[in-house]
Order: sequence, then C-alpha cells, then structure tokens
Amino acid sequence: MLILLSYVYIKYFHFTESDNFTNITHTKIVALPESYPSSSYALFGPTIEKANNCIWASPAVARILKHQKAKSMTSRNTFFYRRSLIIGSLLLIGLLPSIAQDKFPSRPVKIMVGSEAGSAPDLLTRILANELSPLLGQSVIVENRSGATGTISATQVASSTADGYTLMTGSVANVALAPLFYPIKYDPVKSFTPIGMVASVPLVLVTSPAFDTPNFQQFATKTKQKTLQLAYASPGIGGPQHLAAVMLQRILGRPVLHVPYKSGGAATNAVMAGEVQFAFVGIPVAASLAASNKLVPLFVTSEIRSAGMPRVPSATEVGLKDFQIDNWHALLAPAGLPANTRSTIEAALQKALASPLLKEQFNKLGAEPSTGSSKQLELLISSETARWANFVKENNLKAE
Repeated sequence: MLILLSYVYIKYFHFTESDNFTNITHTKIVALPESYPSSSYALFGPTIEKANNCIWASPAVARILKHQKAKSMTSRNTFFYRRSLIIGSLLLIGLLPSIAQDKFPSRPVKIMVGSEAGSAPDLLTRILANELSPLLGQSVIVENRSGATGTISATQVASSTADGYTLMTGSVANVALAPLFYPIKYDPVKSFTPIGMVASVPLVLVTSPAFDTPNFQQFATKTKQKTLQLAYASPGIGGPQHLAAVMLQRILGRPVLHVPYKSGGAATNAVMAGEVQFAFVGIPVAASLAASNKLVPLFVTSEIRSAGMPRVPSATEVGLKDFQIDNWHALLAPAGLPANTRSTIEAALQKALASPLLKEQFNKLGAEPSTGSSKQLELLISSETARWANFVKENNLKAE
C-alpha cells in the first residue's frame, strides 16, 4: 500500500511550479488606459511590457489575465492541499505498523511451568491464568516443561523473545537454587524480568502412619536413635524439599540417607510405601493424603499455620523458629521486556491476586497470594540466592 501511494503521488501530484504560477500568480497585472495608442498593440502585442514584476496589457487582455490569475491561485492551493494530504497519509500509513506493535497483548499469552501437570506450581498457575485472561483480553495458556528441577522451562523462557507473550512461573527451585547445583544456561538475576510475586507456599514434613510418630516431638525422639536406619525422599537434588531435609538433619544431629526421586509424586509414594521415613512435600498433596490417613503431617515450614492445613502446627510452634522455607512462586519474563508491557502484565497480576475466588482456590492448595511488586520480587530473588548459596557452601552440598 505504501509503495502504491508513493507511485500515485509521484505520477500525478509531484510537479514543479510552472511558468504560469511564476508569471501570473506572483505578478501584478496592470490595464493600460483606453487612450493608450492602439498602434502600440500592433507593435508589441497585447502584452506590451513586463517590468518591475508587472504586466502592462490592454484592458481586454488584462481582464483575461486577471481571470487566469484567479484560476491559477485556486489550482495552486488545491495542489498544495492535495500534496499535504498525500504526504500526511503516507506518514500515517508508515506509522501504523509501529502503532500496532505497541498494543499489548494482541494474541494469546503463554506461561511456562517447570513441573508436571497436577503439581502445586501447575495448579496455582492455571488458577492465575483463568483470572489473567479476562484482564488482558486474551487467552492465557499454561504449558508444562518439567524436569531438571524446573531448569528446562527456565532455560526456554530465558532464551525467548522479550515481548510479553512468553512468561514463566518461577520458584525458589529453578530461580534461586538450581544455579547452585547445575551448569545452567541462564542467570537467575540477569536473564529474567521480574513481574511480581504470585504465592507463598510453605512445605510440610510428613511421615507414614507405620512410623508411629503422630507429632514432631515423638518424631524427633525416635529419629535420634542411633540404631535406626533413617532415610528421606525428595523430588531431586537442589530443590527446596532437599534443602529442608538437610536443615532438619542438622537439627537431629545424625546422618540421614537422601534418596532423590524423579518427581514429587514419586517421593511421596516412597514415604507411604515405607521405602523412606519422611519427606517434605507440598501442602495440597499432604492435605489430601492426610485426610485419608495415608500420611501424617508434623509441621509446616512457616512462622504461622497454613490455611490449607489449619490443624497442623507451624515450625515456630514445634520449637523451630528459624525453620522458614518458602517454596515461593512468582511471574517472570525474559530479560529486556519493554517497560509498558511489563506494567500492563504487572497491573493485571495485582488485580488477579486481589480476587476473592483466587484467594479461596490458592488457600485450598496451601498457598497464600503474594502481592509483592516487581521491585520486591527483584530484591527477593537476590536475597534468596545469597541465603541459599551460603547454606549450600556451609553444608558442602553438591549435585551427585
């Protein structure tokens, strides 16, 4: 379209001012008196002199020239009006693509999750997506890329185009912890644009009914027996479940065998089957299995009780006041996200988290909506990375 209009402009409107414009439009026309010798007309023609930007002509010729001058002025004004209109149109058309690009979102938005369908991060993200969709005016799709403690999805998002259409539910696992154990291809701080906090999700210590320790005090007493072979399960090395168990091992003051599994579900099944004695799991799973007497919850890793399991004591209540482990979840985008796009997503996120329905659904999963801003999330990532880096170094933890 732009090329076509340019051709029309050049073909039909782009011409220089003719002599007609120069000699008539800008020239004063003077009619000679009727008494002027008519013989002069025969000698010089009807226009007998042009001097000092004036045309001296017979009365009849002067009338014709003045009429022509008026037509020329009209033509000249029409010409410049048309030229301005065409140029303005061309400029507007040239700007249309950039105007369209500035409108966000104009197509569906995708949120990547680094764990399997049905996991706590997956369920929380799907609840959030349902709230974000009407706020953004576009579909919000959840896509799972599980494995390697969530680093597979994080790597994909970090290398995606920073246009707001590919986001990630990041967590302490793949943002703050994984870089301490694995040779990943992204930087937890530099590779992402923080959008905002999503949820605070504490873990819960569980054991099997067969282990016969209905509360933490009895669990601590029993596990300190040196003759007892003790083992715990986790979804993998370097996750919050693994580090929570290492923290508990220090409190117990004895060696405990770590048995990593490929998923949280497999680790939970190992506890129920008696393959290991305990594990730290997500509250949604623990609440469901505790209700059917397949697991025994001992405490949640937070200062206060969780709305998802209100009858289970907090770590502070059982005497572990420094045992706070938050498997937090947050919304992130690739680094370099435009500021206006970031603001649009962040505003929609804050509105979504204020929804009473979202809060109710989050609480059922043992999560509490976190309305931290993008700046607060940025500070959290930095502080959590430093905290766990020190912990890993102190305990000489490595990927086996």
